[in-house]
Amino acid sequence: MHPTWKEWHMRTGAIALLSLGAIAAITLAAIACTNVFSEETAADRAALVALYNAAGGANWANNDNWLSEKPMAEWYGVTTNENGRVTTLILNDNLLSGGIPPELGKLNKLTELHLYNNGLSGEMPPELGNLNKLTELALDNNQLSGEIPPELGNLTNLIWLLLYGNPLSGEIPPELGNLNKLTLLDLYNNQLSGEIPPELGNLTKLTMLYLNENQLNGEIPPELGNLTNLIWLNLSKNRLSGEIPPELGNLNKLEWLNLSGNGLTGCIPNALQDVPITDFAEAGLRFCR
Repeated sequence: MHPTWKEWHMRTGAIALLSLGAIAAITLAAIACTNVFSEETAADRAALVALYNAAGGANWANNDNWLSEKPMAEWYGVTTNENGRVTTLILNDNLLSGGIPPELGKLNKLTELHLYNNGLSGEMPPELGNLNKLTELALDNNQLSGEIPPELGNLTNLIWLLLYGNPLSGEIPPELGNLNKLTLLDLYNNQLSGEIPPELGNLTKLTMLYLNENQLNGEIPPELGNLTNLIWLNLSKNRLSGEIPPELGNLNKLEWLNLSGNGLTGCIPNALQDVPITDFAEAGLRFCR
């Protein structure tokens, strides 16, 4: 049985209303999505402005387009994604001075933060621990002081962590042992004290570990023997004591091992005799018999 003209009219009218409703819903969703992106982009911009103001932006070697109305992707050292969110911030060797503002912790799409070789001072804000997409954090060769925030242990996507060449003090946070994707950890030439946390033995993807030229004390934790991908290990010029743990003999990929400038005693495990470059002679130690 065919529908009457009236029935057709009612049906097509209902379909038209449904179509209009769907279009309206899609339009509202698009507007809401645009508003969210606008708010997030505005938050990113505010974080960059805070860095500019805190780190002497007017005196940077290059501050092209900073604080302008141009897209942030055109600001020197900034990269954004297709939604205008900041993904990398590369401002090394750029005469930054002053502090790192906590607002940087709001750049929640950031994957790379390179502020090395500048004159940054003050403490590292714990808010950096909110940057959970970060893969590279390089703050080396500045004048940063205070302790390493344990919140950095939240950065579980981190591959590189470089903090060397600062006057950082206090103990190495055991929370850094949570960074199970880390391949490079460089804390060289700071003023770090206390014992080497055994939790660093959880970083099984590490290929390079530099803790030299600090004030670390106590014994070398045997857990470092779990780092079987290590190629370079430098613990020299600290205040370490006790014997070299035989577990270091498990590090069969080692090409460079530095232990001198400590108060180590005993003998060197024979499993380490095939390491190509060592400073055993300077350490005054001989291989076990």
